[in-house]
Amino acid sequence: MKLEHVGIEVRDLFRMELFYRKVLGFEPVYRYLSRNTPGLRTVFLRREGTSIELLERPRAPADPAVTVAPAYHLAFEVEDVDAAHARLAALGLPALDLRAPRRTGDGYQELELRDPEGNVIELSRRVAPPPAPPVRAVIFDVDGTLLDSEENYFLADEELLRRRGVPFTRQDKKRYIGGGNRDMMIDLKRRFGLAESAEELAEEKNALYLDLAASNTRVYPEMKRFLLRVRQRGLSVAAASGSAPLVLERLLGDGGLTVHLDAVVSAEDVARGKPAPDVFLEAARRLGIPPDECLAVEDSRQGVEAACRASMRCIAVPYLLDPPLDDNFLMADLLFAEGMASFTAEAAYSWLEPRLVP
Repeated sequence: MKLEHVGIEVRDLFRMELFYRKVLGFEPVYRYLSRNTPGLRTVFLRREGTSIELLERPRAPADPAVTVAPAYHLAFEVEDVDAAHARLAALGLPALDLRAPRRTGDGYQELELRDPEGNVIELSRRVAPPPAPPVRAVIFDVDGTLLDSEENYFLADEELLRRRGVPFTRQDKKRYIGGGNRDMMIDLKRRFGLAESAEELAEEKNALYLDLAASNTRVYPEMKRFLLRVRQRGLSVAAASGSAPLVLERLLGDGGLTVHLDAVVSAEDVARGKPAPDVFLEAARRLGIPPDECLAVEDSRQGVEAACRASMRCIAVPYLLDPPLDDNFLMADLLFAEGMASFTAEAAYSWLEPRLVP
């Protein structure tokens, strides 16, 4: 018998995986979105023969006044799970809380028991390869990913606030890149005590932006080549953006992209913008494809986080290149660290092709 892995129940899978990767040098082996236990997400990490399983389950919002100790389990590898169960059952010890062997969705046969203090122990054997769901859809961010539009957004924000006597710099703008326009207007109203509602501010900004964008927005050519290559391969394609629906309709249409998209989702269509996963999950829902069979293409730290929280694989092409890159980019499955200058459709598709349905 040998230690197969240590399992840790976590509240925030994204942040915990990032910690173990950045601080302790673990690398992901596979991620698993359970079909048997809805909402259960896990990631297996490994370094130098040591494996850790991080598990996140759906749970009610935590009471900040209550501290709950994290749950752990030890998993030991055995040659024969059924034989181990028979031996333990023969001991006749009710305190073991022995569970019958079962087949897990990620390829283990395992049984569960508890030690005298209630800690969970698994005896397991891998009986199938780790899950590797194929990519059947690609979901593109829009601003800074499909369209070179972030400068126009800055100019629109700058003019919106100039009209109210509030200076707004490119440094100020950085905190909002990748998030939803609605969320930005809510924050600007709060920060600067603006009289108008967030909806009124958003409407005015969208009008300013569309005036600028009419003559000064281009599609990134390599990203469009990648989109067309994906489309030609028969994958579903969607856009998921923080921009308003009216803006998306106009710019994607002017860029000749709408005809290639099966769905377009705005942050205004969902409860929360990025870095929450809502906009990506809604895009997957509209496409009719499970989230773990989708690939997200993103340019921002918020977008990478949203994709990971949605259990999607992610290609990251950072728009902001000020060193050092934000830690969130470590979570991308494929990172073009020099941004759009280093991105090619061929490189992206070469990475994607082995992950498609044969």
